[in-house]
Amino acid sequence: MANLTRKILGIPFKNPIIIPSGPGGFGQEINRSLLSKIGAFTIKSITLEPKEGNPPPRLVDAGYGLINSIGLQNPGIKMFLSTIYPKLCPFPTKLFFSIAGNSPREFREMAAVLNGIEGFELLELNLSCPNVKDASTLLGADPEPVAEILKQVKEVFTTRPVSVKLPPEMPDLPSVIKACENNGADALTLFNCITGARFDITTGKPFLKRVYGGYSGPAVKPIYLRKIYLARQLTKLPIIGMGGAYEWEDIFEYLLAGADLVGFGLRTMVDLTEVAELPEKAQKWLFNHGYNTLSEYLQSVRREEIK
Repeated sequence: MANLTRKILGIPFKNPIIIPSGPGGFGQEINRSLLSKIGAFTIKSITLEPKEGNPPPRLVDAGYGLINSIGLQNPGIKMFLSTIYPKLCPFPTKLFFSIAGNSPREFREMAAVLNGIEGFELLELNLSCPNVKDASTLLGADPEPVAEILKQVKEVFTTRPVSVKLPPEMPDLPSVIKACENNGADALTLFNCITGARFDITTGKPFLKRVYGGYSGPAVKPIYLRKIYLARQLTKLPIIGMGGAYEWEDIFEYLLAGADLVGFGLRTMVDLTEVAELPEKAQKWLFNHGYNTLSEYLQSVRREEIK
């Protein structure tokens, strides 16, 4: 079958499929043989101090997607590194470490600790969680805090690449991307969930305690493909694209839009076994259409675009 390997930021990936931060938790309860079939796995975002998360209900069905309001529940970086992380390593595929915070100081403190921790290939800065009341909701939409956080992180984290996870809703995408480029970002994770809400017509109240949460699912795919395409016109940084990817065909669509890796979030929550089967389906399609490698396919179709 066709070869799906990619090399991004000097890191070899067996295929471009990744599991974004959140849907797979910390990965400790997932079948490791399934994880071994995925290009990379991102742990659920860790904060400096423990977080209890939002009160239930935290999930609501929204037809062609799901609204979640987890609220960054996690044990804090100190407890995570001492109790959970040692059980994860060695991880069966490439591992990305995600951190979230409310200030440049918090990101710097966590990055300094992680600089000497082995076992993961990339540090992701979550500047875009849609499910918390504090400043981390807005950080990624403003070039000034993005720049300052990156400066602080890059001063103390020097051993591996850093990617910035941005929100889909922001007034000035070009300025934020420029802030990432000018302050040492090695990659961009585009994008976190768009915000959404649902209301119970019987009670008249919102389903979620916080009213709104992060909406994800196939319905947002065209919106996110456009956003990723626009971002690709603005930067040459590697893009970890996500938001709406669900079927094997989406691997190709997101790569054609400008992504280098493709995240499958909601599909992971529905059935990780199905996510693990996506690479083989993509390989068969490439082979049946006369391509031996993913790179060969991308070069071919892009040559046709140029013509």
